[in-house]
Amino acid sequence: MVAIIGAGPAGSYLAFLLAKTGQSVDLYEEHAEIGIPIQCSGVITQEIESLIPLKKEIIVNKIKKVRFHAPDNSSFEVKIKEDYVFNRQLLDQHVASLAEQAGAKIYLNHRFHAFERKEKTLKINVKDKVIETDVLIGADGPHSAVAKAAGLYGERTFMTGIQAQANADIQDKHIVEIFLGYGSFGWLIPENEETGRIGVVGYGDCKSAFDKLMALKNATFLCHQSGLIPLYTSKIKTEDRGVFLIGDAACQVKGSTHGGILYGMLAAKDLATTLLEGGSYEKRWKKRLGLDLWLNLKIHQTLERFSEKELNRLVALFSQEKLKNILSSNVRDFPSKFLLQLLLKEPRLLQFSLKGIQTF
Repeated sequence: MVAIIGAGPAGSYLAFLLAKTGQSVDLYEEHAEIGIPIQCSGVITQEIESLIPLKKEIIVNKIKKVRFHAPDNSSFEVKIKEDYVFNRQLLDQHVASLAEQAGAKIYLNHRFHAFERKEKTLKINVKDKVIETDVLIGADGPHSAVAKAAGLYGERTFMTGIQAQANADIQDKHIVEIFLGYGSFGWLIPENEETGRIGVVGYGDCKSAFDKLMALKNATFLCHQSGLIPLYTSKIKTEDRGVFLIGDAACQVKGSTHGGILYGMLAAKDLATTLLEGGSYEKRWKKRLGLDLWLNLKIHQTLERFSEKELNRLVALFSQEKLKNILSSNVRDFPSKFLLQLLLKEPRLLQFSLKGIQTF
């Protein structure tokens, strides 16, 4: 028996992978409805389709370019292979339905409270029930109750993401706009010609930066979405005697973009392999994702040290076609595949990377 706490994409995908092999899987979700509340910018690369098929209704819009704005209002654009703007609620429900169709049992309104170890099993307290299981998975977000109960929580650093769905000045519905100098950065993600998702991520109170960006885009508030985002740490522990962590619960989040859906699902794949074939889950997922998680974190930490003048210079450098071509031809999920190319093409970038050495 496998008990998974949290029916987000990582937890539901793991439930699907295990259930389709005949494993007995129970998936527990603390909320009354899967996918609510929404705490996600809602953009993902096509890499997700290497894991699951997406229904058409999940995709709200397709992005063909990303425009980066410097604090001095200069900018550059990068063509991409098409990112998907998606409906997070429908995505979560879709992955959960795949798990249920494969044989997993889903329990809503079931909050995890605690567990205790017996000789060969674990007894978990979920809602008002005590349930016996062989394996316990924490896919329950950045403040994972499973991680805390298992002594795997450790020291964590969080950022705050504030986002609103809004009517706004949208020049092209196929272009995502990134604004440097608004918190860590801000964004406008179009849903259509009139409506988009405007947000800011940063440390502490980001509301002033968020309000400034809303004003810049003449945005009219429709609904609010916000949440905490964990930063990756190489010190994270994700397994202990039948208890495992995946997704945000394991801090498997990209420090550069703060997205975690794809990485969480890839880690779920490694955990499924471990549970079915044996071995170390932590070694598996760190071999697959560890370097890119570390590089994403260093990109974030380096940019955090930049002045507005340095951000302006960085945007000017990336306005060169030779660098834009490298960004266009690579998937941003895996910086290990293109960072060296950028440095070889433009040695002046080393000036900026040296600033990041102070964060090592």
